[in-house]
Amino acid sequence: MDGRPGRKHDWSVEDEKVIDNIKGAGFMKAAVAISSVLLFAFVMLASTSAIQQSTQSTDKKAATPSVPEMQAPKPTPEMERLKFLQGKWRYTENYPKSSMFPNGGAGKGTYVATVGPGGFSQIAEFQGAGPGGDIVGHEVITWDPLEGIYKSFVFGNNFPGCFTKKGHWEGNNLVFSGDFTYAGMKIHFRDVTTANPDGTVVIVEQSGVGDAPLELVLTTTAVRD
Repeated sequence: MDGRPGRKHDWSVEDEKVIDNIKGAGFMKAAVAISSVLLFAFVMLASTSAIQQSTQSTDKKAATPSVPEMQAPKPTPEMERLKFLQGKWRYTENYPKSSMFPNGGAGKGTYVATVGPGGFSQIAEFQGAGPGGDIVGHEVITWDPLEGIYKSFVFGNNFPGCFTKKGHWEGNNLVFSGDFTYAGMKIHFRDVTTANPDGTVVIVEQSGVGDAPLELVLTTTAVRD
């Protein structure tokens, strides 16, 4: 090959191969470069997507308020105050002469009170005999936190269904009142339960028929058995 200027170069077969190799090498480098760019772009897109998903997940967790763990309710202090009635009792009754019991009279019986399921009620079984004959029944007392009162449900063998009464504390006295229908008469009643220092429990009951004023009809004295 003559390198002097002005002279044309005669291309040989070997020269063309060299040129082809150079071209091939350039194409391969370009292909590698393009592949590198595409790979980099793919990695960047994948990283951006992962960051966005992580951010969205974090935002969802932050936006979702935590739900407080449910705790089982506990008996109220009002139910604790009824514990003085729990246990086995023997009682005597004194009926003074009244419009309901013109001849007066006396009675006696037993009363057994236990705590109800979960401590939210108190259940009593009673039986006895008095001027009205033999009586067997049970009573359920509970505290209604919505109304802020005690509720008592009494079932017996000498009347259908049950009669209910509502109660509250007046000082150290537990007071219940209510009404029921018996033999076509509307009867109102009020009873006051007092725990005495000597351990006895006294219940004083008043009642009245229709619009008549309340009058004393029964005094019950209970002692632990």
